[in-house]
Amino acid sequence: MPAPPEFVLETGLYALDLDAAETFYGDVLGLDVLFREEGRHVFFRCGIGTVLVFNPKTTRVGETLPAHGTEGEGHVAFAVETDQLMAWRRHFSAHDIAVEHTERWGDGKRSMYVRDPAGNSVELATPTLWGTATRGDRLRQARPSLDLRTSESSPVEQFQNETLRPVLKLLNPTILRLVAARLVRYGVGFANMDRTDQRDRLRNLLKEDGRLKQTLLGMVVGHLTDDELTVYLDHREEVRRRCVPMLLARAQDQIDTIAEWTET
Repeated sequence: MPAPPEFVLETGLYALDLDAAETFYGDVLGLDVLFREEGRHVFFRCGIGTVLVFNPKTTRVGETLPAHGTEGEGHVAFAVETDQLMAWRRHFSAHDIAVEHTERWGDGKRSMYVRDPAGNSVELATPTLWGTATRGDRLRQARPSLDLRTSESSPVEQFQNETLRPVLKLLNPTILRLVAARLVRYGVGFANMDRTDQRDRLRNLLKEDGRLKQTLLGMVVGHLTDDELTVYLDHREEVRRRCVPMLLARAQDQIDTIAEWTET
């Protein structure tokens, strides 16, 4: 059996009035619109997932994709920190949206329910309501998936491949920006160097600039789960010895991007 799904990628709702749906999910809830097709759908980004709102009159007619649609009210739950629920209540009141129900689930977990313009039940709930949205879960969900076989590796090699590589790939734009900013601070004219000098300059930077190195390593550690942090602390020196060359290789492989940022 393949590995079980890691998180809900899409949540589908139905509404005949897509303009009203866009106002509610975009303006009231603050979700960014990803795509819109007039008369058919409007899609929204929500964290690492998407909320898809379809006009069922159109999507019940399947052509290139399977037909789908529903009658009656659907349901969607959004993760919201518990201490923000009162602020959301005031926000809904300012938009004349009635809070239909609130629920206390125990252990400090709560939910608040409203209706969207199509009558769908919209819940704002404590992220850990189902015990599936811990900090570690969210950190892992945000990382890119890499196809690496590590079952026969040592613990540190497993950590390098299963944790460090995905984390560094996730943080890639930030790493490059920080390196570029440091080069600009030194005023070395990085963009005008030839490729060999650029590679040498990056090597020296990551070797000699302790502040930059600590910043980059700290950023990586901040993206570790509790279990991963334990591995890091147990093998700190070896992990750091492996991480710095990985950071250097990533920077040297993307010299053109760094050079562009040193000119802006």
